Amino acid sequence: MLSINASQETQLGWAKGVDMSGSMRQRGESSWLLTAYVGWDATAKKRRYMTKTVHGGKRQAEKALADFVSEVNKQQHAAAAVESGALSVKEVLDRWLEARRQVLSASTVDRYQVAIKHVEFASIGKLPVAKLRPHHIEDLYTDLLAKGQSGSSIRKVHWAMRQSLAWAHRRGYTVLIATDGIELPPLGERKISPPASRDVRTLVEHALASDPEWGTAIAFVAWTGCRRGEVCGLRWKDVDLDRKSVLIAQSVVSVPGGVEVKGTKTGEVRRIALGTKTVAILRAHQERCEERATACKTTLSPDAYVFSPSADSGNPYNPHTMTRVFIEMCVTAKVPHMRLHDLRHHSATALLKSGSSVGEVMDRHGWKTVEMVNRYRHLLEAQDARAAEALENM
Repeated sequence: MLSINASQETQLGWAKGVDMSGSMRQRGESSWLLTAYVGWDATAKKRRYMTKTVHGGKRQAEKALADFVSEVNKQQHAAAAVESGALSVKEVLDRWLEARRQVLSASTVDRYQVAIKHVEFASIGKLPVAKLRPHHIEDLYTDLLAKGQSGSSIRKVHWAMRQSLAWAHRRGYTVLIATDGIELPPLGERKISPPASRDVRTLVEHALASDPEWGTAIAFVAWTGCRRGEVCGLRWKDVDLDRKSVLIAQSVVSVPGGVEVKGTKTGEVRRIALGTKTVAILRAHQERCEERATACKTTLSPDAYVFSPSADSGNPYNPHTMTRVFIEMCVTAKVPHMRLHDLRHHSATALLKSGSSVGEVMDRHGWKTVEMVNRYRHLLEAQDARAAEALENM
């Protein structure tokens, strides 16, 4: 506990911007009095100090003094922030994100901005950060749950809050990190509902017939299980049609004002096999790309993308464009509503039902943990029932 003299109780009117220093004095054989300079009290017209007694050797006392001065420094900066108008929780979030922008990917910054929006429209957004307490944050999360936000979405908000408050604490804007000890809402069980195989088949056939280029992209997603960003980032140099394989080495993400090419979601490169139909439509698509380049009096770029809006295939499609085209294809194909990512779920489910091992499904889809596969377990109950019958009749 800090020991504050009666003359030190007034905390208003301290001179701003004064660097704090400290001193120590031995009081007994192993007792030391630590003193930290707080600043000038303009009201009382005198210097203010805070004191603390510690026990131990000289080196221990010196370390305790450094920690004490740092602690007092943070407290006084926080008090000064409150008195000078105080940074709000929203302002802290914004300043923290701006400070981290240079080391975060554009897509990560975008996700944090979405999370910050939830705080901006809540009552705690305008609250001075020095007055923020855990119950304010718990009330925010309860409110978000009531409005239909998932446990996963709330965790994204919490991550931004925790990181920004730790940043504010290090800079003396707040004494407390109000996210410490917060009980987060449960994630809940995430069940996968893949589209029916007949609907996927209808969609792929319709897409290939109505728009061969986009039809090839949609069929590639359905038959390989790749993520949309991975498909947009696919280059011809990574495709080996003779050996019927493709290297998934990078991904394209949407960012404000365009796209960004980066590594895969897990940061790992994987090679997957291609079926005969996939090889056939890719060969036909490659011929179309070459014909388009020739018609535009150019050639395919050395790093040409498999799917590209430019004549030389030197630029990738924006993943959002791919999603928009997919939605339009679903409408014209007259299939039940599905998301582009649902084709990935269909791929994983179909492989598991066909008898592929968990390891094979993980490798093909670029998953690093078995937990990702476990999300599909409930879809295999019928298969398990058939296995039970088979065991009884062996």
